[in-house]
Amino acid sequence: MPYKLIATDFDGSLLNDQKEISNRTISTLKECKKCGYYIVGVSARAIESAKSVVPFELFDYLLLNNGAYLYDTSKKEGTYLGNLSKSLALSILNTMEKHSTQIDFISGNKYYIYKKNTYLEKPFIENIQSLDEIKEEIVRMNIFLKDQNDIFFHHQVIQKKYPEILCFVMQDSTSSKMWLVINPKDLNKANSLKKLGKKLNISPEEMIFFGDGLNDLEVIKEVGLGVALGNALPAVKECAKEITLTNNEDGIALFLEKKLLKK
Repeated sequence: MPYKLIATDFDGSLLNDQKEISNRTISTLKECKKCGYYIVGVSARAIESAKSVVPFELFDYLLLNNGAYLYDTSKKEGTYLGNLSKSLALSILNTMEKHSTQIDFISGNKYYIYKKNTYLEKPFIENIQSLDEIKEEIVRMNIFLKDQNDIFFHHQVIQKKYPEILCFVMQDSTSSKMWLVINPKDLNKANSLKKLGKKLNISPEEMIFFGDGLNDLEVIKEVGLGVALGNALPAVKECAKEITLTNNEDGIALFLEKKLLKK
């Protein structure tokens, strides 16, 4: 089947370990775009965080916050596909605060770090002492536990207590550290990419997706061609139809050059 859309995760996939996108990858994606392929970035990052690492003009659309926020780069407009109510976020905070070292509340624009002084000089990160300080929609939470051995236990507790949300265990390919992610119910990278596909009249079978971490699993499984980076976690590689080189070896560019551009 001919493919029509190329989607990629950012960290550990499109970006190398220095959080940069190589000139070769930029050139290859631009060439694919000229050939008529839609280019879509699919990341857990919020929009201001994404802007700090990739040129937006490279993409037609961005699906951010694990699919909770859709950004149209041509119109420079974003749409929330779901959110967590302030009361729900507060309830989850009260349930998990004593078990956690850090809890993040993420909007379409910023990361709000709760009761932990994070001295990162980034405009999209803000320390807060109360949820009342957040004036935007909350679309995602990150929960970092005191004991990593308890992560699957607390995952089950949260998902059972709050059936109106999606809770999953997250791990990047660059670290052994795991944490819990809270998203609005049924909102993940795969489902949001399928929603975008309907808008563009493109089926999942007509999509290529590149990924490396646990939040990429569903997309890898459901698109026509799920490709794991060489540095991807074993679980991601097991579900992928193909495996390319690592994020530090221009794995995405190499794959697209051979598969689509026939170089």
